[in-house]
Amino acid sequence: MKKKFIFYLSIIILLGSCHPGGIEYYEDTDVVYTNYDDSFDFQSKGVYAIPDKIVKLEGDLLEGEEPAFVKEPYNTQMLNQIKSNMTALGWTKTEDPADADLVMFPAVWTNTTLYYYYDYWCWYYYYYCGGWGWGYPSVSSYTTGTLLMTLVADGDEYIDPTRVWTANINGLLSGAYNSSRVTKSIDQAFTQSPYLKTN
Repeated sequence: MKKKFIFYLSIIILLGSCHPGGIEYYEDTDVVYTNYDDSFDFQSKGVYAIPDKIVKLEGDLLEGEEPAFVKEPYNTQMLNQIKSNMTALGWTKTEDPADADLVMFPAVWTNTTLYYYYDYWCWYYYYYCGGWGWGYPSVSSYTTGTLLMTLVADGDEYIDPTRVWTANINGLLSGAYNSSRVTKSIDQAFTQSPYLKTN
């Protein structure tokens, strides 16, 4: 039995030494996803509108709850970065959504995942668990934050408002807001969407 244990232990050590380094920073978890309607002619448009508040997707608006919004200064920082990217792509901002070709709707939400597990291999080979049979349960959790940006087209061409571009920025949340990290992710969403550029 001792030989088997040494054999399995050596395999674990060998596999561990071959595994690449783990995540060191929160920004290593950031994912930027974009999608668009490839039949929409972005180049023929050029005017957009955007709210002055970023809504938080929480609670139950259908039940009459008041919407919550991102607090300052984070709200303004994110909005300014979105506007800066739209300007760089040739878009002109209007205050009246009725005058816009497209309306940008930004929103955020958070999600906490809780999970727990036992050392499941203990049922077969209790030696791995110190000879105590079933191990103690382990409990962990992580929280992710998401910034969603959606460009919506309206007008005579559409029966209903239609989503023509979506950007989804997701990553683990740290205890403190990191403006440079959010800025970088917003920039990346527009960088990987060159088709948004107007004439």
